[in-house]
Amino acid sequence: MRMRPVTAFLLALASVVMLLAGVAVIHSRFDASTGAGILLDGDWELHHLVQWGPYKGWRFQYQLTLSEQDGRLYGEGVTLAVNDHSPGPREQTSLQVVDGVREHGQIIAWIFERNGDRAGRGAIKWRVVDEHRLVGAFATTFYRGASVAQRIKVPSGSGKRVGHGQAATCGGC
Repeated sequence: MRMRPVTAFLLALASVVMLLAGVAVIHSRFDASTGAGILLDGDWELHHLVQWGPYKGWRFQYQLTLSEQDGRLYGEGVTLAVNDHSPGPREQTSLQVVDGVREHGQIIAWIFERNGDRAGRGAIKWRVVDEHRLVGAFATTFYRGASVAQRIKVPSGSGKRVGHGQAATCGGC
């Protein structure tokens, strides 16, 4: 028995609809599992390992305070260490997250680094590992590399604290 063209078309259309529905379910579960709902407010220890540019091989450590308002991310921070040593006057910078968003299960933060020799602008793109750790990459005006943010203090009221001794380094990035 031969299938009519209209029937074949309707069966093909139903198959496409079922396939798209399956993709939507998988995508929604993936978004839910990427930590899209974690609270970003609080203090973070940020580690950057430069993999390209004039500072290749250098490690920078910052303390960064993040605040999320109306779906946008903002923050302020300072350099804590350069290559595991206290920063000198020309290495000390301030870091400002001027805007940030959650997009496709990732967090994208646009930054300005001020003062010192490394002043410039750039972006950091993280994926959420868990509620206390973000892993990704950064790129600035002059250099780029791996980025890890480790929560060091959650906002008051939650009662949880992660100490400096538990901070991650980019060695495993």
